[in-house]
Amino acid sequence: MKKSGIGVIGILVVLMAVVFVSGCTSTEKLLFQYDLSAGESPNFVGVQNVTIPNGTTSVKFVAQNLTRLYPNVNTSNVIIYLLNTIPVSGATGENYTVNILEQKTIELSNETQPLSVTYKFNNTQLKGLVIVNTNAKGVIQIFTT
Repeated sequence: MKKSGIGVIGILVVLMAVVFVSGCTSTEKLLFQYDLSAGESPNFVGVQNVTIPNGTTSVKFVAQNLTRLYPNVNTSNVIIYLLNTIPVSGATGENYTVNILEQKTIELSNETQPLSVTYKFNNTQLKGLVIVNTNAKGVIQIFTT
Protein backbone atom coordinates (compact mmCIF):
# COMPACT_ATOMS: atom_id res chain seq x y z
CA MET A 1 0.00 0.00 0.00
CA LYS A 2 2.77 2.44 0.88
CA LYS A 3 4.70 1.64 -2.29
CA SER A 4 1.69 2.44 -4.51
CA GLY A 5 1.12 5.70 -2.64
CA ILE A 6 4.75 6.70 -3.14
CA GLY A 7 4.44 5.77 -6.83
CA VAL A 8 1.36 7.97 -7.26
CA ILE A 9 3.08 10.87 -5.52
CA GLY A 10 6.14 10.38 -7.73
CA ILE A 11 3.99 10.48 -10.88
CA LEU A 12 2.24 13.64 -9.67
CA VAL A 13 5.59 15.32 -8.99
CA VAL A 14 6.81 14.45 -12.49
CA LEU A 15 3.58 15.75 -14.08
CA MET A 16 3.79 19.01 -12.13
CA ALA A 17 7.42 19.47 -13.20
CA VAL A 18 6.42 18.96 -16.85
CA VAL A 19 3.67 21.58 -16.53
CA PHE A 20 6.03 24.15 -14.98
CA VAL A 21 8.83 23.52 -17.48
CA SER A 22 6.48 23.69 -20.47
CA GLY A 23 5.28 27.15 -19.49
CA CYS A 24 1.66 26.13 -19.08
CA THR A 25 1.50 28.31 -15.98
CA SER A 26 2.54 31.45 -17.86
CA THR A 27 0.21 34.42 -17.62
CA GLU A 28 1.52 36.05 -20.80
CA LYS A 29 -1.20 37.23 -23.14
CA LEU A 30 -0.78 38.21 -26.77
CA LEU A 31 -1.93 41.82 -26.90
CA PHE A 32 -0.96 42.74 -30.43
CA GLN A 33 0.53 41.24 -33.58
CA TYR A 34 1.81 43.38 -36.43
CA ASP A 35 2.98 42.10 -39.81
CA LEU A 36 5.39 44.72 -41.09
CA SER A 37 4.97 45.77 -44.68
CA ALA A 38 5.79 48.63 -47.00
CA GLY A 39 3.70 51.16 -45.12
CA GLU A 40 2.92 54.30 -47.06
CA SER A 41 4.83 55.28 -50.19
CA PRO A 42 7.16 56.95 -50.98
CA ASN A 43 8.92 56.61 -47.60
CA PHE A 44 7.92 52.97 -46.92
CA VAL A 45 6.97 53.93 -43.37
CA GLY A 46 4.40 52.20 -41.16
CA VAL A 47 3.21 53.34 -37.72
CA GLN A 48 1.29 51.32 -35.16
CA ASN A 49 -0.04 52.59 -31.84
CA VAL A 50 -0.59 50.08 -29.04
CA THR A 51 -2.45 50.85 -25.80
CA ILE A 52 -1.21 48.90 -22.77
CA PRO A 53 -4.09 47.73 -20.52
CA ASN A 54 -4.34 49.00 -16.95
CA GLY A 55 -2.85 46.59 -14.43
CA THR A 56 -0.13 45.36 -16.79
CA THR A 57 3.06 44.55 -14.87
CA SER A 58 5.37 43.82 -17.81
CA VAL A 59 5.45 44.05 -21.59
CA LYS A 60 7.45 41.76 -23.87
CA PHE A 61 8.26 42.92 -27.40
CA VAL A 62 9.13 40.06 -29.79
CA ALA A 63 10.26 40.75 -33.37
CA GLN A 64 10.88 37.83 -35.71
CA ASN A 65 12.53 37.54 -39.12
CA LEU A 66 13.13 41.27 -39.55
CA THR A 67 14.70 42.19 -42.89
CA ARG A 68 14.77 45.10 -45.29
CA LEU A 69 11.67 45.23 -47.46
CA TYR A 70 13.56 46.68 -50.42
CA PRO A 71 17.29 45.86 -50.34
CA ASN A 72 18.11 48.74 -52.71
CA VAL A 73 16.81 51.27 -50.12
CA ASN A 74 19.58 51.95 -47.59
CA THR A 75 17.42 53.08 -44.66
CA SER A 76 15.72 50.27 -42.76
CA ASN A 77 14.79 50.13 -39.08
CA VAL A 78 12.13 49.56 -36.46
CA ILE A 79 11.81 52.09 -33.63
CA ILE A 80 9.83 51.36 -30.46
CA TYR A 81 8.75 54.28 -28.30
CA LEU A 82 7.57 53.42 -24.77
CA LEU A 83 5.17 56.11 -23.61
CA ASN A 84 3.69 57.25 -20.31
CA THR A 85 0.52 58.19 -22.19
CA ILE A 86 -1.95 56.44 -24.48
CA PRO A 87 -0.95 57.02 -28.11
CA VAL A 88 -3.37 58.60 -30.58
CA SER A 89 -3.93 57.10 -34.01
CA GLY A 90 -1.85 58.78 -36.72
CA ALA A 91 0.78 60.19 -34.36
CA THR A 92 4.43 59.18 -34.56
CA GLY A 93 7.15 59.08 -31.90
CA GLU A 94 8.10 62.69 -32.63
CA ASN A 95 4.65 63.76 -31.37
CA TYR A 96 5.47 62.36 -27.93
CA THR A 97 8.95 63.67 -27.11
CA VAL A 98 7.95 64.65 -23.54
CA ASN A 99 6.14 61.32 -23.01
CA ILE A 100 8.91 58.91 -24.03
CA LEU A 101 10.02 56.68 -21.17
CA GLU A 102 12.41 54.66 -23.31
CA GLN A 103 13.25 54.20 -26.98
CA LYS A 104 14.68 51.14 -28.74
CA THR A 105 15.94 51.12 -32.33
CA ILE A 106 16.46 47.95 -34.33
CA GLU A 107 18.75 48.88 -37.22
CA LEU A 108 18.37 46.69 -40.31
CA SER A 109 20.38 48.65 -42.88
CA ASN A 110 23.46 46.43 -42.59
CA GLU A 111 21.75 43.11 -41.84
CA THR A 112 22.33 40.30 -44.32
CA GLN A 113 20.29 37.66 -42.44
CA PRO A 114 16.83 37.92 -40.84
CA LEU A 115 17.06 39.35 -37.33
CA SER A 116 14.96 38.35 -34.32
CA VAL A 117 14.98 40.29 -31.04
CA THR A 118 13.13 40.23 -27.72
CA TYR A 119 12.84 43.09 -25.22
CA LYS A 120 11.12 42.96 -21.85
CA PHE A 121 9.95 46.14 -20.15
CA ASN A 122 8.91 46.38 -16.48
CA ASN A 123 7.99 50.05 -16.24
CA THR A 124 4.79 50.66 -14.26
CA GLN A 125 4.32 54.06 -15.96
CA LEU A 126 4.06 52.41 -19.40
CA LYS A 127 0.68 53.26 -21.01
CA GLY A 128 1.37 52.78 -24.70
CA LEU A 129 3.78 51.97 -27.51
CA VAL A 130 4.39 53.58 -30.86
CA ILE A 131 6.10 51.27 -33.34
CA VAL A 132 7.56 52.92 -36.44
CA ASN A 133 8.96 50.77 -39.21
CA THR A 134 10.87 52.10 -42.20
CA ASN A 135 11.50 49.75 -45.13
CA ALA A 136 11.18 46.67 -42.91
CA LYS A 137 9.32 43.38 -43.05
CA GLY A 138 8.79 40.71 -40.43
CA VAL A 139 6.43 40.04 -37.52
CA ILE A 140 6.11 41.91 -34.23
CA GLN A 141 4.22 40.56 -31.23
CA ILE A 142 3.46 42.35 -27.97
CA PHE A 143 2.78 40.21 -24.89
CA THR A 144 1.59 41.47 -21.49
CA THR A 145 1.54 40.06 -17.97
